[in-house]
Amino acid sequence: MTPKKAEEEKVIEQAEEYLEGNYEINQYEIYDVLYDNMGNYGAFEYAAKVRELNSGKDFLVYYNEQTNQMEDSLNYDLY
Repeated sequence: MTPKKAEEEKVIEQAEEYLEGNYEINQYEIYDVLYDNMGNYGAFEYAAKVRELNSGKDFLVYYNEQTNQMEDSLNYDLY
């Protein structure tokens, strides 16, 4: 399956809004989109790939289809 450009653009826009509301946006960059066409993650189909510029740590920002809200994997990766 091929990712849909409109869905990629949508998740990038959602991630930008999420980062602005939850983090200091100038410390992060969105560098790609993950398309989970195999259902490996379960909670989302598209996720923005984000890099924290100071540490270089990568994480995902996505709309969780189970909780119906934007989330990120940064806190999950810390534990």
